[in-house]
Amino acid sequence: GRGPSVLASLANSRDALLLAFSLLAAIGCSSKSKFEFDVMDFLPAEEELNEFPLGEYKVPVPLADDPGHSRLGGCNRMQFDFELFALVSPKEQSQFNDAWSRHEGVIRDRVIDICRRATAEELMEPELSTLKARLSDALATQLGENRLRQLLINNVISQEL
Repeated sequence: GRGPSVLASLANSRDALLLAFSLLAAIGCSSKSKFEFDVMDFLPAEEELNEFPLGEYKVPVPLADDPGHSRLGGCNRMQFDFELFALVSPKEQSQFNDAWSRHEGVIRDRVIDICRRATAEELMEPELSTLKARLSDALATQLGENRLRQLLINNVISQEL
């Protein structure tokens, strides 16, 4: 007695699910009249950004309190050398240059301070994402929230001291 009623209820619930999916698909399909790529034809082209040099840095980083420093062979300091660049809109270039001229000393001090507080893991990240995020947050005050689009860190050399 129970077998056929269970199969019948499963068939009914399957039919109900198919009906629900059909209705959802019909509603979803009727709401879009254009392809997603059609909208992209009307979007402005991505803006070209210029690289603005923010200096070369040679920062000795203490690792004594860093539990991850054992990966570097047990050293308690490392040298972290790099070049820092900001990506800036050409429209903002002159204002960015003025801000750099006024605040260069403060900016350099902040970069060094942030690097000295970084952990070994942060300095060994392939893209240096954590370090870039911290630097961006700290430098946006002097350089302008909207002017500083992104930071680039190039020619990185890190070695034990």
